[in-house]
Amino acid sequence: MTPAALLLTLLLAGCASRPVPEREEAARLRASMEPFLSGYRESIAAENLLCADTLAWLRGSAISAPRTQAVSEARVLTDRWAKVYFVPRWMHGNLHLDKYSSAQVKAVQTRILQHLRQRYFELHDFQRYAQQASESAMYHTPAGRLPAQLQEFQLRLETKPAAASELDAILTALSY
Repeated sequence: MTPAALLLTLLLAGCASRPVPEREEAARLRASMEPFLSGYRESIAAENLLCADTLAWLRGSAISAPRTQAVSEARVLTDRWAKVYFVPRWMHGNLHLDKYSSAQVKAVQTRILQHLRQRYFELHDFQRYAQQASESAMYHTPAGRLPAQLQEFQLRLETKPAAASELDAILTALSY
């Protein structure tokens, strides 16, 4: 191999391994988030409404309605919590597969994934509370009382701040 061909080969090899500029990675992260953001915002609104509906159920028919009615309503709430839980879980499942080489973009992706994970763990807890009520807890508690786990559920919902989308604020941390 001639020295010119060797130099050309080395230059081409160096160009192929050159890292993707940070600006392109930031744009790629934003683009990967874009299809999910409207559904995510809708799930935030649905979560806030569902918290209010669940508290109304816990303070009302979960205590005073016949047990079969309370169980039936718990099943409806279970399904609604599952739908809300699914959104951040699905987003996390799709977004964690993306790989970035830039430290700043990796850090933002990590914050996004941590936020989504925290949300879906909390929402899954709420779905399980409702599911437990629909499966057995309501049948074994006399009317006029809430089972202990539903008292805990009520306390968690009463102290929970309203959900808000933090993804836009996290994405603004990208300087590009």
